[in-house]
Amino acid sequence: MTHRLIIFLTLVLIATTSLASGIDYIDQGNKAYGQKQFKKAVEMYERALRDGESSQLRYNLGNAYYRLNDRAHAVLNYERALKIDPANGDARFNLKFVNEKSKINETSGSNYFSSLLTDWVGHLSSNTWAIISLALFVLMLAAVACWRIANGVALQKTGFFGAIALGILSLLALASAFYMYHHTTKTLYAVVMIDKAPANKSPRDGEKEEFILPSGTKVEIVDSINNKNANDGTWYMIETTTSKTGWMKKADLEKI
Repeated sequence: MTHRLIIFLTLVLIATTSLASGIDYIDQGNKAYGQKQFKKAVEMYERALRDGESSQLRYNLGNAYYRLNDRAHAVLNYERALKIDPANGDARFNLKFVNEKSKINETSGSNYFSSLLTDWVGHLSSNTWAIISLALFVLMLAAVACWRIANGVALQKTGFFGAIALGILSLLALASAFYMYHHTTKTLYAVVMIDKAPANKSPRDGEKEEFILPSGTKVEIVDSINNKNANDGTWYMIETTTSKTGWMKKADLEKI
């Protein structure tokens, strides 16, 4: 009898756990957001992240934080949404909107053409660019075959020049794939999480401030140091999109 009771209680516990884990936190977050309960929406979305990330979930979380006037966490989640899926146009639009509203400079100091080209490349992931490059390469081989076996002069010219054009486009797509791979996996970016965050000349408290950044600013982490013999903790050397460099405390930043 005791053995059966233990089995019964175990089954009840498993069933209860399964029901609890089956809660759709994303749906609850969406409902809370629709009812303008933005704090609850953030809580539900954060819980949903424990089961796995997605670009849409990060986008929703960014929206909820923005409604709470938390610019830093809004930017952080939009950036993470784009890191997962660079083709998420909604996240890209909202990120640009928040930066423009906050008057955060996101230009790299390059000319208009190169900035436009970089922005265009960033709309697709490295895997997508690699697939495009492969598809263009296959089309190039088809054009070469057309040039070699076609009877008419017009078809031969079309195949010849088409192969050249497709080959160039394939190389450009391949270069874009390498660029996005390096951009998303090899380069470390972070978001400033506190307002008026100081960037020092050296990684120590009390040192001269080189400049101050508002919350929500995106920076690149180029180096780090841990002051083991001091109470300063870990510092990151950061570089802004306008090529300014300085040292910031790890606690003031959140990696994307």
